[in-house]
Amino acid sequence: MRMHKAKAHKKVLPDNTIPLINIVFLMLIFFLIAGTVAPPVSSDLNPAQSRSLPQMPPAANAVEILADGTLIHHGRAVSKEEILSLFPASPEREQGADDAAPEGGDAHEILHILADKALPSSKLMPILQAFRAAGHKKIRLVTLQEGQ
Repeated sequence: MRMHKAKAHKKVLPDNTIPLINIVFLMLIFFLIAGTVAPPVSSDLNPAQSRSLPQMPPAANAVEILADGTLIHHGRAVSKEEILSLFPASPEREQGADDAAPEGGDAHEILHILADKALPSSKLMPILQAFRAAGHKKIRLVTLQEGQ
């Protein structure tokens, strides 16, 4: 009688991708909770809407102006002097060196203002003039696309 030797079985190692997937999922959940895509807009603000303006990404550092003229920055009410100190004009702006810059220039050179649609121009214009006097040459009034 002849006996056959049993074949040696190779030890199968477990697949190590499961822990990697778990780590990636945990990181994804962390960044979804911890990060924000755009800063929240004040609940008291009802911005103007537009139809034909091109869509642009939201500004992370915008000044909000409520219907009563209150200035809001990152959810906190601030005075006109305080907002001017938060947004100082760069030396290039004061010298007028950026007048020849293209429209799609540096985003930090453009001041974004999100004004309530019920804000009277008598309250908006002094704020815009104060920024202009401080040296800001490019000021954008931010609107929402109609239907949003």
